[in-house]
Amino acid sequence: MITNQAYTFPVKFEDVHYIASLYTANTDKINEILHGTGLKAGLHFFGKPTVALGLIKYKKSDLGAYNEIILSIPVVQHHEKTGLSNWIDLYANFNKRKGGQYIVHIPVTTQVSVDAGRTLWGYPKTRLPITHDFESGGIHTLLLNESNKPLITVSGNAGFEIPIPPMPLMTYSFLNEALLKTTVNVSCNMSCKINSGLTIRVADPDHPIGKSILDWGIENRKPIFTIESKQFKAGFNKGQIIAQ
Repeated sequence: MITNQAYTFPVKFEDVHYIASLYTANTDKINEILHGTGLKAGLHFFGKPTVALGLIKYKKSDLGAYNEIILSIPVVQHHEKTGLSNWIDLYANFNKRKGGQYIVHIPVTTQVSVDAGRTLWGYPKTRLPITHDFESGGIHTLLLNESNKPLITVSGNAGFEIPIPPMPLMTYSFLNEALLKTTVNVSCNMSCKINSGLTIRVADPDHPIGKSILDWGIENRKPIFTIESKQFKAGFNKGQIIAQ
């Protein structure tokens, strides 16, 4: 296990292909996951909470080269209001930013990434085989389980792209049982992909990741929208402990 002294903040990710899609999800299941965390669903679409799927290929970073999948819930702290302003908050300065991602599953392909994510920020990283193919005329991802059998597949097309400003990121996580808020500086070109049709299919419904996708009701569902950056650059700062 690594220690905090092994890295200098911000931890840099300098050559990354980043794709993220937002889906509407089952209200009761999302509330169940967040119960007792001090957090609640932060982004709603037509009255339903949203969840995010991230497909990420790290080509050059302080943690090396690896692939990653993220399943997370956009959240705010329990005392904050929710509404249209939460969507505007996605571009707020960090000193005013309220919303962040609460990561539920984050499989990666290297042990270095697992150790760093768990030790530095408390991210629930696990090591599993992931193949990303973003270059052959579409988006194709395969996640295998611990027995090297298909767990989930994700596929979609390029969609219609609209350039958007880079979106700074923020996460909430638990490190040594303390709630941590981590800000992420982002500098890159981004595009919002309309009608990308990025679809998740579950091959192993008994695995915790497959079960979450089914419980949330996002299998074979079309996303609200997809964001992509082919030259994503980010710096993950040291997390700040939040008093609850």
